[in-house]
Amino acid sequence: MQVPVLKSTYKILNEKIAATKQDINENSKDIGKAASLGDLKENSAYHSARERQVLLLERMQRLKSYQNCRIIDLSGSVPERVSFGTSVTVVDSTTETSHTYNLIGPAEFELDLLPDMVTIAAPVARLLIGKRVGDIVSFKFGSNDWTGNITEIRGLE
Repeated sequence: MQVPVLKSTYKILNEKIAATKQDINENSKDIGKAASLGDLKENSAYHSARERQVLLLERMQRLKSYQNCRIIDLSGSVPERVSFGTSVTVVDSTTETSHTYNLIGPAEFELDLLPDMVTIAAPVARLLIGKRVGDIVSFKFGSNDWTGNITEIRGLE
């Protein structure tokens, strides 16, 4: 299944992949230098570089998993309903406090691109998707009930 990714995120994703490739290349050189120092059993520089290599390769694998995606271009569109790639503001009916939720996919979440991120699979996002400005929404967080009014929906791009 293809993961939805914002067009702007796809560009950042490719930049992160390129930077991670560069880090892997530099790390390989570090491993070679550390190995040339001698006894690998007690060579902390070598072990440290190998551990970093594992982390870099795992990061690369995670980033590349998002390349087979469905790119969503929301630039220039004005959303009428809450959906993937929107920012929605909800005002608490009791306290008048506003909360903003940015509905994104796993790639945006992985790259930590926005504050107040909620993936589209999260329960809060599923409650908000499809709603319009003026709609009343109710959340249940454990034993707490919360009701709010959607006051704004805007695109993230």
